[in-house]
Amino acid sequence: ISTMPSDNHSVMQLYLDGPRNNFFTFFYTHDNNADRIRKISLRSHDYLGNKKTSDIIYAQKIATENIFNKKNIPFRSFEINQRDEKSLGELFSFFILETILLGKLLGLNPYDQPAVELIKKETKKILI
Repeated sequence: ISTMPSDNHSVMQLYLDGPRNNFFTFFYTHDNNADRIRKISLRSHDYLGNKKTSDIIYAQKIATENIFNKKNIPFRSFEINQRDEKSLGELFSFFILETILLGKLLGLNPYDQPAVELIKKETKKILI
């Protein structure tokens, strides 16, 4: 899990030029209450003046997706319009159904996780 844009320099190089063995999911939550950047000290960054921080982060998300497309790196992207319980519940429901369907398509039982069950049993022993 990476938190953009702060993780760009630590992991993006790996994602873009590393092994092609991952599928990526981008999440973006719209933030209409973000503050505007008033004053820019560096002339080279004048283009950031009077932009909302959310606009800059969104531009970076779009730029990242553009580069992933150019490099043929598989990803999907979710944009969340409202950060609330309903949206979170919809996402959880989607991912639960996705896990069930993918498990069935791959011939796996998505309800049988013996390794996870070991941790549950061990946790119960510790707590009793």
